[in-house]
Amino acid sequence: MNITKEKLLNIAFDEIYYNGYHATSIDKILKKANASKSSMYYFFKSKKELAKAVIEEKISYYIEEKYAPLLAVKENYIEEILKVIKDRKGFDFNCGCKLNNFIQELSYQDEDLKVSLEKVYFRFENIFEQVLNKAIEDKEIKSTDTKSLSIFIVSSIEGAILSAKKSQDEKFYNTSILHLENYLNSYKI
Repeated sequence: MNITKEKLLNIAFDEIYYNGYHATSIDKILKKANASKSSMYYFFKSKKELAKAVIEEKISYYIEEKYAPLLAVKENYIEEILKVIKDRKGFDFNCGCKLNNFIQELSYQDEDLKVSLEKVYFRFENIFEQVLNKAIEDKEIKSTDTKSLSIFIVSSIEGAILSAKKSQDEKFYNTSILHLENYLNSYKI
């Protein structure tokens, strides 16, 4: 990837995450990237297109990097899911979930951004659904509607992060995930 484009994406990602889409200015992104407007508009036609690229490249990458390794799991599916969910080293509970922040601010305002955000969110859910299907096939958990359960898992993660964010305290995340853990363990055979 072009270095300027990568810088623009990284800086836009951080700016939108920490300040929100509407409070983020192209001029500030360009200044931090030490880039000109013409170089920005060479890669992205608008602020919206830049935000869409951030969603499709940066947020999507984060979800893949954190959760897709679960697809390689061959046993102990619930334990492996919980390991990944509990691993929050370096997570910024003060600012919350990047995907969720973008969804809350943008999905109701712009159809194109909503579609991009949904695609990432559905992939997030689908990873859990695939792992749960393997767990059923391998007779590690009871048969269930894995699509619904995957939606519940992602909703629980996002809700737990939001609880920690509102209190600026990771313990709220951990407490919520403990209850998710108890619930998921109830499916084990």
